[in-house]
Amino acid sequence: MEEYKKRFIDFLLKTGALKVFDKPSDDRSLKSKRISPWFVNIGDFNDGETSNALAGFYADAVINSGVEANVLYGIPEKGVGLAVSVAIAMAAKEHNVGWFFSRKDEKTHGEATNLGPEERVKKLTVGWAPKVNDAIVQLDDVFTAGDAKYEANAFLKSLGRTNLPLLAIAVDRQEVGIDASGTSAIELYEQKTGTRVVSIVNAVDVYNVLKDRKLAPDRALERLANYIRVYGTQAARTEMIKMLGKLEQKIIGRDKSVIPACDVETLEELEKIVIATAENEKIGGYKIGFELGLGYSLPKVVETIRKHSNKPIIYDHQKAGTDIPDTGKNYARVIKRSGIDTVIFFPQAGPETERAWIYHALDNGLKVIVGGRMTHPAYAVSEGGYITDEGARDMYRVAARAGITNFVVPGNKPEVITQIRKVIEEEEGVENTHYFAPGFIGKQGGKIEEAGKVAGPRWGAIVGTGIYGAKDMKAATEEVTSQI
Repeated sequence: MEEYKKRFIDFLLKTGALKVFDKPSDDRSLKSKRISPWFVNIGDFNDGETSNALAGFYADAVINSGVEANVLYGIPEKGVGLAVSVAIAMAAKEHNVGWFFSRKDEKTHGEATNLGPEERVKKLTVGWAPKVNDAIVQLDDVFTAGDAKYEANAFLKSLGRTNLPLLAIAVDRQEVGIDASGTSAIELYEQKTGTRVVSIVNAVDVYNVLKDRKLAPDRALERLANYIRVYGTQAARTEMIKMLGKLEQKIIGRDKSVIPACDVETLEELEKIVIATAENEKIGGYKIGFELGLGYSLPKVVETIRKHSNKPIIYDHQKAGTDIPDTGKNYARVIKRSGIDTVIFFPQAGPETERAWIYHALDNGLKVIVGGRMTHPAYAVSEGGYITDEGARDMYRVAARAGITNFVVPGNKPEVITQIRKVIEEEEGVENTHYFAPGFIGKQGGKIEEAGKVAGPRWGAIVGTGIYGAKDMKAATEEVTSQI
C-alpha cells in the first residue's frame, strides 16, 4: 500500500472522520439505507488545516493515477471546495494544473459578453476555461448512487469537453449496487461514461491498516470484515478471502445426515422426536418451524431439545427474509438470544433484503442457510407459479457471493437441484457446498436416493412426517437414515 494511503487513514482517525463500530447500536444508516458498521464523514474537513491536508491526499491520488491532467473540475456541491485547494496541492508537488467549477446561473456581463459559441464555457464556469482537448479530472467527496457525477459528466460534454479520463474521490466503500447483478455503482459509472474512478483509499485499505496496526477492537474488525463480505464488490471480496480465507460455516458435522423437521404442535411431541432420534449418529440436527416458536417461544423450544441433544438447532421461520432490509437486524438479535444455531432464509423480498438479513445474521454469530426454490407445485413461473426461475436462481447467486455455502434445495425435484448446483458451484465458484433438501417421503413424495445422486458429497435430508408421523419413530429413523 502506498504510504500516502496509510497517512490518509491516520488523518481520518485523528480527525474523527473515520469511525468503525464494535457495537451495533452505534451503526450508521447510509444514503443507500444500508446499516453500516463503519462510516467516513469528509464534510468534517471544513477549516484551513484539515482542508489543506485533504487536498494533499487528493493530489497524491490524482498524480499516482498516471493521468496527465490539465485542469480540475469541482463537482457541485462538495467538489467545488476541493478544486482550488487540490490545484494548489498539485502545484506544490510540481504538477501545475488549472481549476474550475460551474456557475448556477449563466454569466451575462464582463468577459462573457460578445463571445462566440465556443466561448460559451466562460459564461457557465468560474476559473480556468478548459480548452476542447484539455484532460479534465473531476473531483468529489464520495460515490453513492452517482447522480451528481452523471450530471457533471453530461454538463461537461454539453460544452464540448469530452476528454474526461478521471474522477477522484476520497473513499471508495467498494459496495455493490442494490440490484442482484453484483455490479457496483462505480463500475456502472465507468462502463457508461468511460471515466475511470480513483479513490485515495478504499474499504479494504481501511481494514488492512486498522488490522495491521491494531487501531480498532477485534469485534469492530470482525464486523467490518462481515460487512465487506456481504456488500463488497468482487474485487473487495477477493481481497478479504486472500487475507481471511473463505467464510466457513460448517453446520452439520457429517457430510450426509438426516435432519428431522419438527413441525409438530406441542413441546411434548417435540421431546418425543428428540428422544427417538438423538442417539442415531446420522441425525445431523433439528429443524424448528414457526408453530413451536410462536406457540411456546424459541427459548423454551431450545431448552426442550437441549435436555436430550446438543446437535445444531435450525430455525425456519417459513419464510424469513421476506420483509424490508432493516428488520433483519432485530430478527437476528432475537434469534441469537434464543439459543438457535442456524437460520434459514428464503429472501423473496429482493437482493437488498437478502444481503441485509445475511449480514445481520453473521454479525450476531448465526450460521445461515439460503433457499430459493421450494418443493410444492406452482412455485416457480415454469411450474405455473409467481416466482421467476431466474429470480429464484438470483437468491442463490447473491448468497453465494456473500460467502454462504449452505443452501436449501427441493428434494423432490432432482432436476432443479442440478440447476441450482450449476449456478452456485460452476457459475459462482463456491466450494465445499452443503445442501439441505426437504420434500421426502410423506406428503411431498421425494425419494432420498434420487436426490442423493444429484446433491453432491455433502447434503442433509430434511424429513418431517416420515419420522414424526410414524407409529415407531425410532424404527422410522433407522429406516430413513439407512438411505443416505
